[in-house]
Amino acid sequence: MSLLQLSPELLVQILSYLDYQDLQVCRRVNWAMNKLIQSSIALQYSMQLQLYGYEDNPNCPLVIADKLRLLRQQEASWSRLDFEKETSVRIPFNPSSIYDLTDGVLLLGESLSGIQTGADTVRWAPLSRLISGQPDPSSNLWEKIDVGAHIIDVGLSVEEHDLIVVATDRETEDHHTKFELRLIQLSTGMNHPLASKPAITLAVLPVPPQAVAGQSSVCIEIIGDLLCFLFHYPGGSTIPPAMFEVYNWKTGQCLQFRGMDCPSYSTFTFLSPDVIALPNCTDNTIELCRISSTSLEPGECIKELQSSCILQLPVLGRGHSIAQVTCRSEPKMTKTTRNAPAFKSTEPFHLRPEDAVVIFNVMTHDSQGFHECLTLITHTAALLRILDEHPYELTSVLLPEAPRPTPRPLPSEDSPATQNDANGQPLPSSDELPSASFKNSPTGPPRLLWAEWGPKICRFLEASFGASRWITTTCGQRYVTVEEDPIEDDSMHSTIVVYDFNPHNVRRLAMQHRKRRRLLRGYRPSDLGGPGIDYMPHSTVGPGTGLEPGAGIGIGQGVNVEGSAARMDHVSLIPFTDPMTRVIGQIQCEPTELMAGYAMQYRIFDEHVRTSLPFAQLSSYKTYGYGAVLLDRNMVIGVKLNDADDIKELVIHSIRRGS
Repeated sequence: MSLLQLSPELLVQILSYLDYQDLQVCRRVNWAMNKLIQSSIALQYSMQLQLYGYEDNPNCPLVIADKLRLLRQQEASWSRLDFEKETSVRIPFNPSSIYDLTDGVLLLGESLSGIQTGADTVRWAPLSRLISGQPDPSSNLWEKIDVGAHIIDVGLSVEEHDLIVVATDRETEDHHTKFELRLIQLSTGMNHPLASKPAITLAVLPVPPQAVAGQSSVCIEIIGDLLCFLFHYPGGSTIPPAMFEVYNWKTGQCLQFRGMDCPSYSTFTFLSPDVIALPNCTDNTIELCRISSTSLEPGECIKELQSSCILQLPVLGRGHSIAQVTCRSEPKMTKTTRNAPAFKSTEPFHLRPEDAVVIFNVMTHDSQGFHECLTLITHTAALLRILDEHPYELTSVLLPEAPRPTPRPLPSEDSPATQNDANGQPLPSSDELPSASFKNSPTGPPRLLWAEWGPKICRFLEASFGASRWITTTCGQRYVTVEEDPIEDDSMHSTIVVYDFNPHNVRRLAMQHRKRRRLLRGYRPSDLGGPGIDYMPHSTVGPGTGLEPGAGIGIGQGVNVEGSAARMDHVSLIPFTDPMTRVIGQIQCEPTELMAGYAMQYRIFDEHVRTSLPFAQLSSYKTYGYGAVLLDRNMVIGVKLNDADDIKELVIHSIRRGS
């Protein structure tokens, strides 16, 4: 019995386990196999999910045919920046500098005391609620969480765990400052039921909070059972001045740690459930670190977090240095399901974390006091592939049975000669803490020069200082920003700019607009097959293929996505204007040089920096009064700022995808 003698239903079930490339190979087996794949709604849906970087959501009640239709309409709207009617949301409280945006939830800090940093409480609301909000401005659209302490920053895990981690500093009864992490259930505002230790003490300093107000910061991320945070204590108050720690947030166990210098490290982001990217500003590198475990056995020692691979950024020019690097990748890869009952999504499909890009906002300054901002973008999969290609066996540095390293309190006249931690245990001295510095050595982790890893898989973009202040500007393979346009009355208006780094979308848009331009020049459709254009036979265009006329996703269903950029090398830049929305766009498939118009002595880097990650850029025709834009799933959120650069109003642009 041959494979084709099986029933069509059974064949489709078997083929559903194949990825896009394998299904394309099966189409070439014979006419019957090609017809089966082209006529199967389930297989077409699976193929287009993979092409556009999504995964199916089984919790959605829609049938596959409706999901496929919505996917086509949604991607067609993204290619034209075709938005629904915008929704304006006035902020009914005094927002602080704290904010986060993930999994369809927007969180803002609230300042009640007029403090300049941190927050007194936090407010959050689902974006869907803000869009369909009641017209009465006094209606309660925002939930409130009050922990009774000054809030330094927060971290969110919404759909996975219904969890918010709140970093606080508060005054103790003896007028000391206690730093803590609070693990709270977002939907209820109560201690999280899965956290055995809902409050984790980090350090106690022998000074009142007023003496160190605004001098600490923290970066928090949660994936699966792992809670990671990089905590910067008030300057000069601790040894080491900053700590990176990995916890199992359910058990409260500290799994790994690393003492750090404050000027060197500012943020980090997860690339996978066990790999983080940790930019080092002092060494001008990105360190890739692998987390070894999610739990400790009884009696097992805490391990130091070490770098597994070090990626060198371009060499800085004389007088230039990196002041700060912020980074983010969204959505995050996780080994657990996203099934928190209070936030269970009914969207038909979700972005695939494995396809996401990661952005690094690099802020530099020079000896003359000038500041420049750059954005470096690459795919998380590309960085993980580098890590796999350069294996490094870590040498475990273990902390003996003594407690984990704890910051040293500020010295004072009344302080004893030997300082103790919050549990009364002696603190280790600075020379007892493992070093966090990794220099070039035969025994250290592999260190790759920029030319060895960066140019082919990255794209450097010049950014404005105001726009780079906001980090929640990427989701999936898209990145959003604003470009300011001065108008005649000297006020500033801005255009929404969307960058798409999905290789399939880049090729599809390039072929679509190249064909349109050739038609306008008088070419007949039969003449359009040629270099850079894949001929699509009539049998591959029709219902169920995603290529029917008017479907909006145009050309390129049958192309090899991985090889698409290489076959477009002769097309350096394709500018276009969409006739429907008048969006101005360009497709860039060739390397471009950063700061090409500057003389070398005025450039940030002391080498020619050329990057070649293909992208499609779309700029809105309409201008807005936004200081920044944010991105979450299928919503672009414009941010209007007041004179103090605080958020005064949000404008939500939802991508159109039909009913």
